[in-house]
Amino acid sequence: MQVFNAFIKVLKKKLPGSIIYVVVFLVIAFPMAMNTANDVDIFEADRLSICIFDEDDTKESRALSACIGKNHDLVELENNRNAITDALYYETVDYVLIINKGYSKRLADTQEQKLFSSYHMHDSYGTVFMEQFLNEYVSAVRAHIAGGAELFAAIQSTEEALSQETKVTYANFLHDDTNTDYPTNFSYFFQYMPYILISVLMHSLCPVLLAMNRKDIRFRTNCSSVKPNAYMVQIFAGSTFFIIGIWTIFIIAGLFMYGGLYQGKAWLAVLNSFLFALVSAAITIFISSFEPSQNFINLMTQVIGLGMSFLCGIFVPQSLLGDGVLAAARFLPAYWYVRANDMLAGKEVYDGTQFAAFLAIEAAFAVVLALLTLLIRRLKYSGANLLKVRF
Repeated sequence: MQVFNAFIKVLKKKLPGSIIYVVVFLVIAFPMAMNTANDVDIFEADRLSICIFDEDDTKESRALSACIGKNHDLVELENNRNAITDALYYETVDYVLIINKGYSKRLADTQEQKLFSSYHMHDSYGTVFMEQFLNEYVSAVRAHIAGGAELFAAIQSTEEALSQETKVTYANFLHDDTNTDYPTNFSYFFQYMPYILISVLMHSLCPVLLAMNRKDIRFRTNCSSVKPNAYMVQIFAGSTFFIIGIWTIFIIAGLFMYGGLYQGKAWLAVLNSFLFALVSAAITIFISSFEPSQNFINLMTQVIGLGMSFLCGIFVPQSLLGDGVLAAARFLPAYWYVRANDMLAGKEVYDGTQFAAFLAIEAAFAVVLALLTLLIRRLKYSGANLLKVRF
């Protein structure tokens, strides 16, 4: 076990970088996974911060101000351009409405007349929202007047109509919305795990493997009684020890987010993440066998981590990806990991046989990469030194 012990000693020097990745991931994952599923079903209309300058000062204009105040937060500002501009720039108000002089007299007139002026940020959500409301308000008042109502009675009828609330029901596209063992919100914790596993390993494990494969150490090992296969087995053992340690931290953290011991399908998610942890270790060891430079390692960390995350559905749901992207993603292990996780979360119909097939494909990726690594090492570090590949 000399090689394994040496591996662990070198690994200790690389742990600070790994800890940073782990802590950042958990800080982001905790609030995301702790959200209850009931929060998704709550609808509440947005409230804007509105400042109103009533230059007309009539009961009709005051009625409009009161109507706006029921649905939005009214803010007081000094009536000068600098104060208004600053408030809009620093987003203390979303919209500044000026009810022009003569508003009450012109409101009943069907001809286009300028009832309002405003200060606002162009093309902002608040601007569109408020201008749409004002158009609806004026149109409704004029419609009531055209029907024979007096001006103030038309205003009251308009307010009553606009105050009606519409019941909003969210459509649920999950194939299984009764899955209490593995809630959809908690599934995102496992969905994002592949990215952090690959990032941690590529950042921390690759430098360790490069140090263990330095020419002087390799030559010394070749002269010793340690056989090449035994050397690689101990390297794999050290790598596995490290990745299982990182994986265990995430699983224990998940217990706190889950609210207790995992139940039912949550254990299948744990198994799925364990297999991908092995795949991540195999990817890292395979890349390190080419003896890349540190700059190349940093590049590959981003290319592999972010590339698989975007192509395979970790950051963007697979349902939103095109057929061409998904066809290419099938050749990547993260695609099958996400398929399995989505099935457990109810985004796909759960099929035990198909789920087992997804896990088998992930395991096959790990085995193939491990065999390729052994082959490359045998060719690179044999006495004939037949293959020389260096980035």
